[in-house]
Amino acid sequence: MKTVIIGGGKGCRAIIGLAFGSFLKELTLDIRGVVDVDPDAPGMIYAREHNIKTFTNINEALEIPGIELLIELTGMDEVLEDIYRILPPGMKLIDHISARIFWDLTNAQEERERQLEEMIRLERKVEEERHSLQSLFDTIPDLVVVLDREKKAIRVNKSFAQFTGLTSEEAIGLTCEELLKGTEFAEQCRQSSAMIEQVFETGKPHTLIWHTETPKEAYWEVTRTPIFGKDGEIEMVLGTWHKITERVKLRREIESAEQRFKSFIYSAQDWISIKDLDGRYVVVNPVVAKAFHREPHEFIGKTPDEILPADLAKMIKRHDSQVAESGAHHAYDEVVSIDGRDHYFQTVRFPLTDYKGSTIGTCTIARDVTSEKELRNQLVQAEKLAAVGKLGAGVAHEINNPLTGILAFAEDLLDEFPENDQRRDDIDVIIHEALRCRDIVRNLLDFARQETPSFEVVSPNYVVGLSLLLVEKLPQFMNIEIEKSMADDLPDIKCDPPQLQQVTLNLMLNAADAMDGKGTIKIATEYERKNDKCVISVEDDGPGIPENLIDKIFEPFFSTKGTNGLGLAVSWGIIERHGGVIEVDTAEGGGAIFRIVLPALHDDS
Repeated sequence: MKTVIIGGGKGCRAIIGLAFGSFLKELTLDIRGVVDVDPDAPGMIYAREHNIKTFTNINEALEIPGIELLIELTGMDEVLEDIYRILPPGMKLIDHISARIFWDLTNAQEERERQLEEMIRLERKVEEERHSLQSLFDTIPDLVVVLDREKKAIRVNKSFAQFTGLTSEEAIGLTCEELLKGTEFAEQCRQSSAMIEQVFETGKPHTLIWHTETPKEAYWEVTRTPIFGKDGEIEMVLGTWHKITERVKLRREIESAEQRFKSFIYSAQDWISIKDLDGRYVVVNPVVAKAFHREPHEFIGKTPDEILPADLAKMIKRHDSQVAESGAHHAYDEVVSIDGRDHYFQTVRFPLTDYKGSTIGTCTIARDVTSEKELRNQLVQAEKLAAVGKLGAGVAHEINNPLTGILAFAEDLLDEFPENDQRRDDIDVIIHEALRCRDIVRNLLDFARQETPSFEVVSPNYVVGLSLLLVEKLPQFMNIEIEKSMADDLPDIKCDPPQLQQVTLNLMLNAADAMDGKGTIKIATEYERKNDKCVISVEDDGPGIPENLIDKIFEPFFSTKGTNGLGLAVSWGIIERHGGVIEVDTAEGGGAIFRIVLPALHDDS
């Protein structure tokens, strides 16, 4: 429809835009001219840009051939009246009131364009976000797949596609079992298919560890996680395969290292412990715990004050503090009382550091050198005794000669005095003391000689019987009752009968002295089948031996009775050369019990 617009304002410009656009499909406007008194009005300028004729006089515009429609947009009634007067017959007119429909159309077009632009913008944004999401999805090093309720793939990431050898497009619509067909996970995927259904049913994620055997040993942490829609229903399941091979191997190495550490700590016979900077135990090996009748776990988390004797705890804290403050190792000679007995330790304490070199605690390694110390003392004592033995052997021979002369002259002198002469008592004292000196010399010689036994095969009962025949005639046994308990099933022993008889007699004489010649002595023999040993025991009901003296009674020259102190030392040496030991303990009745323990002899020995 050929049209002329009267009024070149913004409305004119908008209608021209509508006419040239695709919005007015039902009404086609063929705008041939625009009339306005202002040639620079917006509509006039826009019309010229679109090759539409412009006029400042309406009559000139009406001369355009075939004009069918006038659109009046001036908004002035007087202009509208003038148009009615000159309007040719048959020509249609839309005044500025009716022309509002164009404004509505213009607004609708603008709204449509705005919505279209917004839609385009949103689509572009969605596409960008989709691309960004896919890019992010593809950058994940784990294998990732999204499955729908039919357990078919909706989306897979690049890592998953590469692992399966499929493209992302080829993977869509395949089940997990189909996706992993031909891979190392095919069988495990089939076995765990029901797990995916459980995720849909329970709405709870689950995790499994998949692994492949050597030579391509690998471990994967497989997780299935539900994805919920807006309505709270599960729409999809996210499956991820995270490779943890290095983590598993590292954990295995750490566990192996920890096991090696524990094996070292727990197998060591030295005392080993580690404490943190607060002085609380972190590691304690069984040797330490056993010494205090505890288990290692009882120490953990506690300080020495909380679990050890006060004096020991104070010493440990003082030494630990020195190590922590100096940051260097220290060596100590420490004495620790265990079950009432002092133990000597050579101890090294040093700071424990972390990977940054910062001190995080103290470590202690202590070695019990009590036995070594006692052995050194025994060696020194042995060297002294060896020297004494050599000296005694030489001196004894020199002493024996004058003693023999003293005894000979004293006995001759005794014969010269009558029986009632008081001087005989003085001479008896001389003879008695000379004989005592001779006994001391004889014991000293026996101790120094350490003679090699002349072994015979005899029964322990035979040796005990010989000893009993002798003691029963001695005056110090007149008021002593001897109880005998001889085992019938004793095996023989290999011994030097006189030497073993000497030891037995010595023990019985000591028992009689301990009881001041009154009481009961129990002498017995037995066979310890478990240890394959024969035992001769001598028990008295005297006062017993003080605990602090038990370790000293076998030392040479040690005596509580004023004697020479060689009897038990000689006896110990004899039994030791027989391959046995002498044990001493407190008897049930309170007295002392000595046990001679010797190896049993059998036919195949």
